[in-house]
Amino acid sequence: KSVLLHQLIQELLDDGVPKENIAYYELDDPSILRYSDEPIKDVIEYVLARAKGKAYVFFDEVQATDDWFKWIKAYYDRNLGLKIVLSGSSSFGIQNNANKYLRGRTTEIEVMPLGFQEFLLFNETSIPTFNENDSLSMAKAEKQLREELNEYLLVGGFPEWFEAKKSTTPTSSQTVEKTKEREERWLSQLLVDIPKKAIYEDIAKIFKIRNASIIELVLNTLAVDQSKMLSYETINEVVKTDRATLLNYIRFLKASYLILEIPVFGPPKKQMKAMKKFLVTDQGLRNALVKEYALKEDNIGLIVENVVGVNLAFNYKNVCYWREQNHEVDFIADGTPVEVKYKNKIDEKDITGVIKFLEQQNKSTGTVITKNKSGVETIQGKKIKFTPFWAFLLSPNTLI
Repeated sequence: KSVLLHQLIQELLDDGVPKENIAYYELDDPSILRYSDEPIKDVIEYVLARAKGKAYVFFDEVQATDDWFKWIKAYYDRNLGLKIVLSGSSSFGIQNNANKYLRGRTTEIEVMPLGFQEFLLFNETSIPTFNENDSLSMAKAEKQLREELNEYLLVGGFPEWFEAKKSTTPTSSQTVEKTKEREERWLSQLLVDIPKKAIYEDIAKIFKIRNASIIELVLNTLAVDQSKMLSYETINEVVKTDRATLLNYIRFLKASYLILEIPVFGPPKKQMKAMKKFLVTDQGLRNALVKEYALKEDNIGLIVENVVGVNLAFNYKNVCYWREQNHEVDFIADGTPVEVKYKNKIDEKDITGVIKFLEQQNKSTGTVITKNKSGVETIQGKKIKFTPFWAFLLSPNTLI
C-alpha cells in the first residue's frame, strides 16, 4: 500500500500537479510527536497554506494516531478542495472508525500482496503466450517461468522485495550463496516489517493487549501447519489460553490480513463446529515466520496448496473445503471443486474426492491443479480440467 501511495503521488506530479499541492506523512513515525501534538491537523493546514488549486494529502498508517477520524471529518466537511488518501495495515484501526464517523465520505480499497502475474510485471518478465491444448507451448512457457515461480514461492508478493533485490543483486562473479544470503536477509526483514509490526504496534495498541507474544505464538502455530485442517483445541495445545481469547486473537490476525480462515462446505452450524483450514496470506511471510529460507521438496505440496487457496480467496466470494467420510476436496470456490495435486502423474484415485463432490452436488465440472499436466478429461461422466500450477496463477479467476 505504501508503494501504491508513492505511485499515486508520482502520477499527480506527472500530470502537472505542483509539488506544493501534495503532502505525504507516515503517521507511525515515532519522531512525529517531537514536532506536533496534532499531526493530521498541522499537515493539512500546511499544505492548504501552500497549495494553489486542489490539494492532495496522503497519510500512511493513519491508525497510529488517536482520533484521526475526527480531524478527517472536520476538514472533509468544510469543502476545501482537498483530496485525502488514508492507508493502514489494520482494518480494525480504520474500518471501525471510518464506518462510524466517515460514513458516506469514503471509498475503500483492499490491497493484497502481489499475485504471480503482478510479480512478473514488477520483475519486468514478459508473460509467455501458450495454448493449454499444445504440450510444446506449455512446456516452453513453464521453462520460461520456472525461475520466477520458485522465487515467488520463496520471497512472496510484497513489492518492496524488488527494491531489496535491485540493491543487492549479485554480480556474475559472485556465487549462489550470495543470492541465498540476499533472500534470507529479505525474509528476516519481512518478519520485522509485517507480522511483528501488526501484532505489537497495531493489534496490541488498539485492543490494549499486554502480552502480545501469545498472538505471535498463534500466528507461528498456524504458519507451521498452513493448509492443514485444525481444530481450535489443537491450536490451544500449543497456545494454552482460553477458547474465547484464542478466537479473538485469530479474529485479530484475520483482520490484519495475516491469515485466512477457510471453513468446511456446508451450513453455518456445521461450519462453526468443524475444523478449519488456515492459510497465511503471503507465502514469503509464512517462510519468514517458520524460518524456511529455501524451497524444500517435502513441503512444496503444502506451499502450493496454501498459494492456491489464497488466490482463490482473493478471486472468489465463497471459498471452503469439503470433507465427508473418507473423501476430501482441498477447496470449493463458488461451488467448483478444486483439488491440488502438485505432480504430473494423476491417478483416478487422486480425484476421488472431486468426483464424489460432483456426484453429491449434481455438478458436472471440477478442476485439478497439477505440476505440469494440462488438458480436459471426462472421468466417470464428469468433466475434469487439469491446470498446471503456474498457469492457474496467471488466471486464478478462470477455473473451467
